Amino acid sequence: MLEIKVSEFLKKPLITVEEEMSLRDAARVMRNEGISGLLVVNSAGQPVGVVSDTDMVRALSRGIDKDSSVAGIMSRSFFGVSPEATLQEAARIMKENGVSRLFVVRGAHGKTELSQMPEGIISISDIISAMAGWG
Repeated sequence: MLEIKVSEFLKKPLITVEEEMSLRDAARVMRNEGISGLLVVNSAGQPVGVVSDTDMVRALSRGIDKDSSVAGIMSRSFFGVSPEATLQEAARIMKENGVSRLFVVRGAHGKTELSQMPEGIISISDIISAMAGWG
């Protein structure tokens, strides 16, 4: 099952938010979409960061206001995987880098630059679903 290519398992559309969106509104998007992370884009639609539910919890526990923008807490590091890679390779990249989601970008393997919009995203829960036969 882990030999399935990442490209064959992409189902969800890539959900993005603008960097000026508030933490409150970004959390609402995550809840409504049933996801735990978002690609953050600038006003021109270019990727500039990623924000996760964990990032939000940490920020709120430090006293950052829920009306603050996601730009203040997002990570500017991107981790990616090629669509031709297997789910096993995606899981290995996640483990090696301590991340739970990867952007699907041609030629990517681990830490990457996002100069263009990714084809999609794959998360650890997607891989678990594939292993369990739920995908």
